[in-house]
Amino acid sequence: MASLLPYTGTLGSRLAKHLLRRATYNTSKSRIDEFKNYTVPQAISALGVPSAKNLEQPIHYVDGDLTSPSPWIENDPTYGDVNLNNGSTTFLLRKYVQSWWLDEARRDTSYRAKMTYFLFTDFTADLNTLDGKLGFYYDYLKLLEFFSLGDWKEFIFQISKNNIMLHYLNNSQNTKNNPNENYAREILELFTIGKGEQVGAGDYTNYTETDVVEAARVLTGWRSLIDDRNSESNGVENGDIPCGFPEPTMHDFGQKVFSHRFGGFVIESWNTGGKTLAQKKERMEEELKIFIQMVLDQEETAKFICRKLYRYLVSGKITAEIENDIIVPLASTFRSNYNLQEVLDQLLLSQHFYDLDDSDNSDELIGGLIKSPLDLVLQTLNIVEYPVPDPITHGLDHYKHFYQWQMVLAVMDPAGQHPFWPPSVVGFPANYESPDFDKFWFNTSSIIFRYKLGDILLTSWRTKAEFSVTNFVENNVSSPGNASQLVSDLLHIFFPEDIDVDRLSYFVSDILLDNSTLTESMWEDEWVTYANTGDASVVEDVLRSLFRSILWSQEYQSN
Repeated sequence: MASLLPYTGTLGSRLAKHLLRRATYNTSKSRIDEFKNYTVPQAISALGVPSAKNLEQPIHYVDGDLTSPSPWIENDPTYGDVNLNNGSTTFLLRKYVQSWWLDEARRDTSYRAKMTYFLFTDFTADLNTLDGKLGFYYDYLKLLEFFSLGDWKEFIFQISKNNIMLHYLNNSQNTKNNPNENYAREILELFTIGKGEQVGAGDYTNYTETDVVEAARVLTGWRSLIDDRNSESNGVENGDIPCGFPEPTMHDFGQKVFSHRFGGFVIESWNTGGKTLAQKKERMEEELKIFIQMVLDQEETAKFICRKLYRYLVSGKITAEIENDIIVPLASTFRSNYNLQEVLDQLLLSQHFYDLDDSDNSDELIGGLIKSPLDLVLQTLNIVEYPVPDPITHGLDHYKHFYQWQMVLAVMDPAGQHPFWPPSVVGFPANYESPDFDKFWFNTSSIIFRYKLGDILLTSWRTKAEFSVTNFVENNVSSPGNASQLVSDLLHIFFPEDIDVDRLSYFVSDILLDNSTLTESMWEDEWVTYANTGDASVVEDVLRSLFRSILWSQEYQSN
């Protein structure tokens, strides 16, 4: 029986790996060794503490007219005031913002980055919105991050007036005289409650077409000043992030009557006569909040989001048992105050998350998700302690050559996940397409690009970084001269589960020893020679082949 009862025991290496791989992008031997000694409550408490940022925003490297590293979105306490005199385009800034987020997510030791991306999968918006104009997508990402472990109800209100979202789904064009239903439809169908099965003409399980029309009326009149990003802010209590604003002359203050799906809920008309501009704006905000509360009062809304969270962190397979024993009680917790961290912690603390609530070997959760390209890249960089070029001292290599050209364009994009650039408002198929879900990440189109990651990381002219597998092995393996111990230690770090004797023998005999080209004693001699002389040319070639094979393996492709 699936159970949300908390598991209070010590994690050990196996469960520590599982937790770190699912809840963060930051897995390494040192992290596994740290977390294996934690009880589950201690581990979740540690993950709940956001790590300090390396950079608060993308910083332009010294180039052209720039004599020092400079921000060009916001003034920075470390790198000074905004400097637009850098010869860069808004298109380049968009790429900088994406690379900056990837690097900060790689470094994050908490579950904040993973949940930030979860909110993106919920309220999706395209990186190309507003053509990369100064700082707007940065604001969108900062908003996701600010609410990633907080109040989801307030987040819906804030994202609805975010400049990127206003333009991505055309709500900036929604007026009382020319309604646009795009955002109203998606906030119901994709972002909050879900459509459900169609039961009649324009009537779905959770809402009707009438509700889309009425929701669009609630959302009329919200605007942004795209040429004056800092003209409006959502307030210090919400991150002090630039946002759009209500324009009362374009808003429909008339009565809105929702369907039987919402119990005939009514937002009463409001007489604008004699009211000040401030009062009219306040009424527009109030209407939006009333609408959000109406949607969140429906039991299905919390279930809809909890299913998304479950598929994101646990499994794409939601049986009747999982629905009743996991989703329903999670949704009950979520509905109490719509705090994302509380429902996340309940899930990560549970016996079910660690697959300790049954003895059924056919539904294994550990190692049971296909890694997304984003997980594959960031986890690999952390596991091997990859020397990513520094964004300040080697900024061109960091932003452009490493992250953009290699990690994004050579691996993640052709593997089916260009971060923050989804194929549609629904997002990436692996996040929503039943019944396959995560299996969409691994197919005949994507596999070759996933497998390219190892070769790319071993090619210094591509990454502008020198990565030595030998050094990694020396720092992470207890007895590198012992072929069996070397492989066993590495696979323990890389794989979610320990493997059987035959599989271990394959990696030792067929890969490391190259089908008897080497013997175990010959390998030991080669390692001793390296240790005595510092000449890694032979052992590095052998270890590179092993490194590639590990990254290609089906075990490593899974989380």
